Amino acid sequence: MIYKVEKRRSRQNGVLRLTRSYYVRYRLGEMPVDRWKSLGVTDRQVAERRAQEFIQEKEREAAGILEPKVIRTAAMRPLAAHLEDYLADLEKRNRAGRNGRGARQLKMRVGTLLNECRWIVAFNINADSFIAWRSGQTNSARTLNLYLQAMNAFLNWLERVGRIKGNPLKLVGKIDERGQPKRKRRAFTDEELRRLVTGSGPRGIVYFTAARTGLRQEELHLLVWDDVRFDDKMPSVRVRDVCAKNKTEESVSLVPEIAEALRAHRPATYSPNDLVFPKGIPRASRLRVDAEANGIAYRDESGRYADFHALRYTWATFLQRHGVAQRFAMKLMRHSDIKLTAKLYTDESQLPIYEAVKSLPRLMDNTQIRAQISVAEGHFESQAVAKGGQNPQAQVADFQANSPAVSPPVATGVRERVKRLELSTSSLARKCSTN
Repeated sequence: MIYKVEKRRSRQNGVLRLTRSYYVRYRLGEMPVDRWKSLGVTDRQVAERRAQEFIQEKEREAAGILEPKVIRTAAMRPLAAHLEDYLADLEKRNRAGRNGRGARQLKMRVGTLLNECRWIVAFNINADSFIAWRSGQTNSARTLNLYLQAMNAFLNWLERVGRIKGNPLKLVGKIDERGQPKRKRRAFTDEELRRLVTGSGPRGIVYFTAARTGLRQEELHLLVWDDVRFDDKMPSVRVRDVCAKNKTEESVSLVPEIAEALRAHRPATYSPNDLVFPKGIPRASRLRVDAEANGIAYRDESGRYADFHALRYTWATFLQRHGVAQRFAMKLMRHSDIKLTAKLYTDESQLPIYEAVKSLPRLMDNTQIRAQISVAEGHFESQAVAKGGQNPQAQVADFQANSPAVSPPVATGVRERVKRLELSTSSLARKCSTN
């Protein structure tokens, strides 16, 4: 280590000037050029002492005896303060408002871990304490993996910016989610949706918009009046890229009913940048209260939930029930794969499947079929009376030999009736022999 304490020189308007404070000029190891460090004092002796302390610290850091100062400083700072820096950096790296719900969920999950694991500073974090916390939780495997994912994102950022040497949770494995139960959702029926909208006060318009546009919570949260196009030839709502899940701007055509409802909801005086729902979007807990207050099961007997995201299922199912082409429904749902629309987001229990089957064309006339069955049964009964002494098997064989020819569907039905009669006769014979 080579160093020297001196004042820095600079020329201003051709005049050589010296700084008021002293600096230490040093070069450590393989540094290609000298570096300067302000000592912040004007007294030479004090400057010499501070320079010695600074050089000694650098040498210890280089030898691995002492952690770099940035890490030592960060180690003394509360993790909550580091978390605020991380979220601010996320917002800077992304466009304003783009983080949205994801950033809020990350803050919530990391904050929960800091509180419940009692992690005050970076030194407190270790794998054992996280595993102990995870073992005591009753949440699903996916939820616990999301907590680990959020904490790893935060710790990896601290490592990248040089505030910690390494991520202490880096080697903690995720829980295997395969075979684990996942939340199943159902669509609201028309009657349930009607009760929810009319019985939830000012929140009803939010639920109605979600169920007739398929917009997600964050998309509804950031929706402004400039996004709602009433006056276009085809009324629609614009989902901006800053709030869309796939970060792509798209538009959703509005059914006349929701266009009229939103127009009635718009205040007399408004600005294009005003939020459509200034009071915010109800959370799942609030929707549960509203649903149960209106006689709607939040969780049905099959274990399916009618939560806020189920309103998006309601939109997809509504489109399928009313014969909208799947390609159109996929566009309205803003899906990249038609399987998501047709299979995952469609509640099959509400599809008119039986009505479709019932309307299929017939092969034969009912009157003809009944007549043939009556003839066959009458012939069989007369043969059975005439040959009362025969056993059931002989009666059946005799009937088959002498019965008139019938079409294959009718013959199948007759054979089933004969089999039932044979079983009944055998049972009666056994009872008689027992008595």
